[in-house]
Amino acid sequence: MHPEIVRDAPGICPKCNMDLEMKKQDDSHEKNGSLTSVSARTNIVISPEKRQMIGLRLSPVEKRELTFDLRSSARVEHDETRYAAISPRFNGWARSLMVNFTGAPVEKGQALLTVYSPELLSAEREYLLTLQNYEKLKDSPDKEQASSAQRLWESSRRKLLLWQIAESEIRELEERRKPSDEMLFRAPFAGHVLTKTAIEGKSFTAGDTLYEIADLSHLWLRASVFEYQMPLVAIGQDAVISFPYLGNESFPAKITFIYPHIDALTRRGELRLELDNPKDQLRPDMWANVEIKVAFGTRLTVPSSAVIDTGIRHVAFVDAGYGRLEPRDLKIGAKTDDYYEVLDGVKEGEKVVTRALFLVDSESQLKAAISSMEESDVHKH
Repeated sequence: MHPEIVRDAPGICPKCNMDLEMKKQDDSHEKNGSLTSVSARTNIVISPEKRQMIGLRLSPVEKRELTFDLRSSARVEHDETRYAAISPRFNGWARSLMVNFTGAPVEKGQALLTVYSPELLSAEREYLLTLQNYEKLKDSPDKEQASSAQRLWESSRRKLLLWQIAESEIRELEERRKPSDEMLFRAPFAGHVLTKTAIEGKSFTAGDTLYEIADLSHLWLRASVFEYQMPLVAIGQDAVISFPYLGNESFPAKITFIYPHIDALTRRGELRLELDNPKDQLRPDMWANVEIKVAFGTRLTVPSSAVIDTGIRHVAFVDAGYGRLEPRDLKIGAKTDDYYEVLDGVKEGEKVVTRALFLVDSESQLKAAISSMEESDVHKH
C-alpha cells in the first residue's frame, strides 16, 4: 500500500493497482489533547521521495540539560563603599596643598592639605583649659567639683572628636600643651583624587567638600538586562566579564545586588557585579561585556528550528506515521539559542520537523485554506 495516495472516493492506487481502502479516523492524538487542525493549518501527507527532495529532517523530542548564556554590557563604576569626602566640620581657610590636582594617586595616611581655623584654635584652647582644670580637681575631696570638671573636659574632648580630630592628634595636643593654628588632613585610604575644590588661601565653610577620594582596588560593574530576563538572574550567580580594551581578557565575577527598579523607557533592569582591580587595569566608565550562565536543569525540549512563532502561538509539525505530519500548538517555557522547553503539546520520543519546516507549513496552510473553501461551497449548495 502507498499511504500517501489519498482520494475523496473509492478507486485504484495508480502505483500498485490495488483497491483503495477506507481511511480510518485516528483519534489517538485527540486523546492526547492535540487537535488535527491548528491555527489555519491541517494534517498533510508527504511521500518519502518528496521528503528527500525538499530535504525534510526530523528530530526527537527529548529531555536534556537546558542552559542559557545571558549576554549583556556593563559600565565600570567606583565602589560606593570605598569613597570618601574630605569635608571640615568648621569654618576656615586652606593654607597649603600637598595634593593639588584631580586624579592624583594617594596612599593611606598621605598628607592632603593644611587648614587654618580660628574656631579650631579656640576649641583646642578650651580643651587644654578644661584638661588642666580636671587634672587639678580630680583628686579634690569635693566630689561634685571634681565630677563637674571631668564633664567639662569630656565635653570639650567630644567636640574635637566630632570635628574629626584624630585621637593621635588629641594626644599630641595634650603632650605639647599648646594649641595649633593649623590642622593637617590626611587621605583615609589609598586611591585617587576624584574631585578637588580646595585652593590655597581660599576660605571654606563647615560641610564644604575640599577633596573626594575613591579607591580603585575594588570596582563595581552595573549591567542591564531586559525586563523579561530579570527572573533568570539571582544574587550569587556566576558571570564572566570581558573587556575589549584588554583584548577581551576575561575575569570571573558574581552578581552581588539586583537593583529594585525598571527603567520606564528602556524596560531594562540593572544588576551589580564586583571585581578586584589589583593592577589598576580597569578604570571607571569603561565598558565591558558580561556573560551570565543560566541553568534551567533537565527539561523536555525541542530544537528551536522546529518551532514556528506566529506571534500569538508556537506551532510544530509532528511525525504521526505513514507519511503524515500533524501541526501541534506548543506551550513554551524557557528558551535558549538552540532549544525551547516544551510544557505541553508534544511528548518525549515524538519526532518534529526541523528542516524544510516553512515548506511544510506553507503546504499545510494551503491545504487548510482549500479545504475550507470546499466546505464553504458544499454548504452553499
